[in-house]
Amino acid sequence: MKKLIEYISTETKIENKTLIEKDIIIHQMLTALSKNNYFYNNFAFKGGTCLTKCYYGYYRFSEDLDFSWIKQQEFTNKSQKKIRKLLSKKIDNILRIIKEISDTLNMDFQESKSDKRYIELGGSNRFTTIKTWYKSATTGNEQFIKIQINFVEKFYYPFQKHNAKSLIEHIKEKEFTFLFPEYKTLLHNTNIITYDIREILLEKCRAAITRRGTKTRDYIDIYIITHKEKIDIAKYKKQIIDKTRFMLKYNKYIQNLNQYHTEKIILGEEEKLLLKPLPKEFQKTTKKIIAFLNNICKEIKNQ
Repeated sequence: MKKLIEYISTETKIENKTLIEKDIIIHQMLTALSKNNYFYNNFAFKGGTCLTKCYYGYYRFSEDLDFSWIKQQEFTNKSQKKIRKLLSKKIDNILRIIKEISDTLNMDFQESKSDKRYIELGGSNRFTTIKTWYKSATTGNEQFIKIQINFVEKFYYPFQKHNAKSLIEHIKEKEFTFLFPEYKTLLHNTNIITYDIREILLEKCRAAITRRGTKTRDYIDIYIITHKEKIDIAKYKKQIIDKTRFMLKYNKYIQNLNQYHTEKIILGEEEKLLLKPLPKEFQKTTKKIIAFLNNICKEIKNQ
């Protein structure tokens, strides 16, 4: 792995080898998940990693894998008790899949729902956070890949099919396959079901106002989507409000929304995730995005 990371760093001119290593493992996991029929047919890929791998290329590193359960109709007209029981079985299935993949990749993962090192459940099983661990070849320290799954969600737009691309898609295939035959799957695009770009925008706006603390990457992603798609974010106000309200059944989102107030975005530590410089108009546009989200927040609180 160390020689592979060095090679990719040289070829891509990306200096942060720890993030290169994490991205390699993320892509290996995503590829393995997409080859599992149960996972492929039931989960939609979303979030920042989806944006870089399926939509806009590597403008920044993203460190998590985010998914939502597709078949929401399964929960219609069911009691909370039945939904919780149904979700428990679905979580068992996904934990078995993650365990198999982790073992193949020599990662540390256990299926114990009570062990918070590996699994955290929230919202009566509706939200699952999974951590699978590896020893970094670059630092020797223990690191983890975080997989977050929303089992209950509100969708506005139809799902899409995309090819998820890896960081090395532009590297010479012949040379790479000769040097690293055991990693040749990194050269192959991974077919996966994803969110529509508008759905990602709605979720990014919701995340920005319901997270604990401000995450600059949310605003970077909102800026990139609106810039690339030439989207007027104000046209999505009602959907953002509705999608946010949908999550206000859960206490942590209510608490975070009540504490939300942002004036300015400072890149800080998250600047190291950027692979391309942000355009000059980023700060100016982001001020408008912040003002828009602050107003949405007030509107939700006042209703």
